[in-house]
Amino acid sequence: MDNDRDRDDDLDEGVRLIGLQDDDDDVALPHWTEPATSQVPTVGEDDDLTAWASLSSTPRWRDDSRDYDDEVRLVDPAQVPLDDDIESAAPRRRQSSVFGDDYDDVDIEDELDDVGLTAPPRPATARRSRTGAAHQAPQRSAPRRPGAPRGVGADRNMGQAVLTGVGLAALAIVCFVIGEEITLILVAGVLTLAASEYFVNLRRVGYQPATLLGLAAVASLPIAAYWRGDVAIPVIIVLTMVFGVVWFLLGLGEERPVPNLGVTLLVVVHLGVFGSTAGLMLDAPHGIGMLLSAILLAVAYDVGGYLIGSSKGRSPLSEASPNKTVEGLLGGCLAVILVALAVIGIAGIEPFGGDAGGIFEALMLGIVAAIAAPIGDLGESLVKRDLGIKDMGSILPGHGGFLDRFDALLFVLPATYYMARLVL
Repeated sequence: MDNDRDRDDDLDEGVRLIGLQDDDDDVALPHWTEPATSQVPTVGEDDDLTAWASLSSTPRWRDDSRDYDDEVRLVDPAQVPLDDDIESAAPRRRQSSVFGDDYDDVDIEDELDDVGLTAPPRPATARRSRTGAAHQAPQRSAPRRPGAPRGVGADRNMGQAVLTGVGLAALAIVCFVIGEEITLILVAGVLTLAASEYFVNLRRVGYQPATLLGLAAVASLPIAAYWRGDVAIPVIIVLTMVFGVVWFLLGLGEERPVPNLGVTLLVVVHLGVFGSTAGLMLDAPHGIGMLLSAILLAVAYDVGGYLIGSSKGRSPLSEASPNKTVEGLLGGCLAVILVALAVIGIAGIEPFGGDAGGIFEALMLGIVAAIAAPIGDLGESLVKRDLGIKDMGSILPGHGGFLDRFDALLFVLPATYYMARLVL
């Protein structure tokens, strides 16, 4: 190191630096082997050295989002005339946070307008589904006025809806008169059709469920429950899970087995397990009366909610179903309790009315059903909203699909059955 210093000292005597010189420039540059002075030289004539003195010479660590609140001013010097102040011409960047609520405040169109540009039209882009398959983003329909308690909304054909309801009621009464076995076949058939609608809509948005396996499980659950009791339900669920894993191990399903097997089990539980309680009812004493009570309460919720909601509804109920209102919910729940008291309790539909029950048992059933019915209704609306669809199907004129018609009943069925087990 000393040899380097001596060699540089020898060179200094015969070397002259060429460049701009100032008369007042009498500051000698330190030797390159000496430590840094941490001084900032004056670059421009108007530089204020006191402003630089306030800055720390150590690095500044930014560990929190608030550390980035400093305003950043960017400008292209080539776009500013020489006689203008570059700093005053720099636009201020809006503060936004990717994870905060103010992220939507950044308007790209406004930013482009500031520089005289216009945004090109945005094409409809296909998004990647959870299953890995690309599909078109669902188009939202025009919002309708609040009040309709069902997906088909206030614009459904009431004449068709009434005729369809009368036809379904007549079919159910015929099956009730014939006996439990034919009623069980009707229940299994309705659940299977509803499950097929479910799977079709899941595939439409990109899922690849094990459809055949799911349909077999849904159809067998009410039959197994009627044949062997409630012990058969977990057996069917376990077998469905086992065969579902084998399904995807053998490559019978598409990619992404986790979400696809998950939605398969969702349909099996939503329709098969909840609907299997109808088979448990038919195997119990007064099973037809128990099933009839559940159907009457579910219909009372739908009709009461629709009539009150469409005429008096003003307050939106839930984002899951924007067309439902608080008034419609209260009207439907009140209708359930009134039907439970007047039709089931006073008229004496056993087991909650007549000799097996009474007014108190009917009232308890009405309160529980008034809680279960809207959960089933809103639960199906939540699924449809996530899938981006309006109705599960169109096989029932004026109602939509089978699941659209029986969504509340699916939750009233287990509520009715286990109320009978607990109270009676």
